[in-house]
Amino acid sequence: MRTWSRLGAAVAAAALLTTACGGGSGSAPQAGEDGLTTLRIAETAGAPLNFLTYGDEQGHFANAGIDLEISSSTGGATVIPQLMSGDLDVAGSNIVSGIIAISQGLPIQMVAAGTSTSEDPEQDFSALMVAPNSTVTGIGQLAGQKVAVNSLRNINDIVLGNQLEKAGLSYDSVQFVEIPFPDMAPAIQRGDVAAGLLIEPFITVAEGQGLKIIGRPYSDLRPGLQIGTYLMRQDLVRSNPDLMQRFQQAVKATADSIASDPQSFRNALPRISQTDPALAEKVRINLWRGASDRESLRLVMDLMVQYKLIDAPVDLDQAVAG
Repeated sequence: MRTWSRLGAAVAAAALLTTACGGGSGSAPQAGEDGLTTLRIAETAGAPLNFLTYGDEQGHFANAGIDLEISSSTGGATVIPQLMSGDLDVAGSNIVSGIIAISQGLPIQMVAAGTSTSEDPEQDFSALMVAPNSTVTGIGQLAGQKVAVNSLRNINDIVLGNQLEKAGLSYDSVQFVEIPFPDMAPAIQRGDVAAGLLIEPFITVAEGQGLKIIGRPYSDLRPGLQIGTYLMRQDLVRSNPDLMQRFQQAVKATADSIASDPQSFRNALPRISQTDPALAEKVRINLWRGASDRESLRLVMDLMVQYKLIDAPVDLDQAVAG
């Protein structure tokens, strides 16, 4: 059985904050002189962060009466203590970390969907990659070896566990090593790990360095699988449902704008994320929907129970707001 590592520490820290502060000690977001309500949000570096930045730049959040203060994170459960302490109003995480926190009794809810993977496996924004000189062609050859992930005990466990089982291996037959996305390809090149689960734009950069794709973990579980989620504290959801709904509106508007005009999103990447223009034309673009996909949530929860990340599924009617 794998250890809880940083996720366990993050959930424990958030639980202590809940006990000490009653579930969030920050002041409620207020409208400024411009009429916009400031929301502080952290999101995972890479495509998830680019989504929010683009939506903010395009005015979708301002149109919903929101002034978005965006910061970058490494993903997973690292943002949950900040959410519980009131340092964040919204936390961009993944559905596994969110469900684990909810199952541990933290008073948070999923208010909107973050990133989902493409319906087309070739456009999956995740990839399991190995070094240029590696002889590994599939996850079934990685038993007993180290695999890099951006965060432990999160969506990586589920999608890689699914691939391992399909290859005839057990869920814990590889050792996950936590490495931030920007540092993952160099670690693979050095041989620190045998493989790594990357997302865009880091995949396309790694391909340019000769790294090879040996699997598509997200779409292998389910094409169009919801990966990301936006979390809010229950006290904010209940005290200001209009604000939550306006946030949902802005996320949906951003998702719709990218779906209808992906080229404009590509054109913006060099400006909003310092992505090389040539790279921006090649990266695989995520799927965003806005609303939470309960089919994805149920599928992932069943595997979370199977892999003993949670004891039982959470009640989605309580876990998903709006």
